[in-house]
Amino acid sequence: MLTLSTWRIRLDVNGVNIKEGYDEGMSYQLYQLEIPENPAAVIFVNGLLARDRRGWWWMWRNLRLLRRATVEAKGCVQAKAGICSLKEAIVVSYWSEENSLKKFFQSEPHRQMMQFVRKHPQSLCLYNETYKPLGSGKYIHEPQGMALIYGQARQNQLK
Repeated sequence: MLTLSTWRIRLDVNGVNIKEGYDEGMSYQLYQLEIPENPAAVIFVNGLLARDRRGWWWMWRNLRLLRRATVEAKGCVQAKAGICSLKEAIVVSYWSEENSLKKFFQSEPHRQMMQFVRKHPQSLCLYNETYKPLGSGKYIHEPQGMALIYGQARQNQLK
């Protein structure tokens, strides 16, 4: 029986270790990714909290647009939007490099969000956090997030 530490396939592509295997006892495919020591990729967390009805209306009217604009932005590899409560939502996005994220801050959807906040400063609480990945990730069934950035080299090599 294979466990997380025993893998059928182990690849090292462009300095990135990707392990792939099956846990026979659980019958699902497992992936583990070891990222480079100084990764270029960044993770961006964008949170929205409606503070009044105007903010709530704006958030729900624009959340899908914000997620779509994020996914379509150059350098964004994946974005996950989540509803925390009726008043709060979060978008976590994975970027191949920080300059792409900085360009996204100049995009029209981001500009519109900031324009709303300037016009109605008490209606919407925003928080933005940017992170560099510090360690490896583990994935069940298919790679997500950072694995889509650093696992791309492996997929290209196998083709």
